[in-house]
Amino acid sequence: MGDIDLSNPPELYWHCAIKIGEKSPYAVVNDLSFSQLKKNIIDPWLSGRQFFVSGILVKKEKVSEIRIAYTPYTTEKYVNDYVQKSVQSGFCGSEDPHLIPLGMGTELTNELLSTETSVAPDPSISDTALVLQICQRIQYSARILSNRTRKGKTPFLIEDEYDVQDLLQAVLKAYLKYSVQEDTLPKVASTKSSRADISIENLGILIEVKYVRESGDQRRIFEEYSEDLELYSKWPYLKTIIFLIYNASILRDPEAFEKHSGPQERNGKRFNVKIVLS
Repeated sequence: MGDIDLSNPPELYWHCAIKIGEKSPYAVVNDLSFSQLKKNIIDPWLSGRQFFVSGILVKKEKVSEIRIAYTPYTTEKYVNDYVQKSVQSGFCGSEDPHLIPLGMGTELTNELLSTETSVAPDPSISDTALVLQICQRIQYSARILSNRTRKGKTPFLIEDEYDVQDLLQAVLKAYLKYSVQEDTLPKVASTKSSRADISIENLGILIEVKYVRESGDQRRIFEEYSEDLELYSKWPYLKTIIFLIYNASILRDPEAFEKHSGPQERNGKRFNVKIVLS
């Protein structure tokens, strides 16, 4: 089956069997994605937390045996092959069908559960969360810079969306090793702009800043939001769009925008939308 590159493991298919004590049967889960395997089994095991396998509560210190294997095909294929061979040979085996893919696949228990060789977390996930947190707290940085107490120092005032963009870009560059810049996008009919305020290509993030001047801006911002989704879905690296609405408290109903956070699909592309009220 060849070596498995655990720095970039295949997403499907993974299997795990655990035995609690010497006499108990195996608790088995099949056909997991690697994301599920890591979240539900590998990470709890390495951190010493309890977890469930096939409805059985697993405590690391009680485990007498654990096996993890990868197969390129689903359990169903290996079970069907096993049954067909049994019929042809005239031998009817009694093996638990859930254990069959573990015997046919590539076992990677030691490689995945060793603290020295375990798979590192995806850095882009934590970096994306960091970008979102910076957007949520950028108003506090702006507040400090607008009230500089040292004599002769000019305050940095947020008077339009460009001021927000400049401050946000400066803070992001202090935290991220990736390129943070404006990004020209394909022009879409009826849209006013073809440039994203801030793009972070390595993370697949676009940030669009909306500056609120009066309560009546709610309708304008919502119309621009709809246009932006159509435009930004053309960006080939897109994973997440963050709409940062600055001075959101001025709006008549700022919370109405929050319901638009979540998965979206445009032009055949799926991505996440995060609405930040600042």
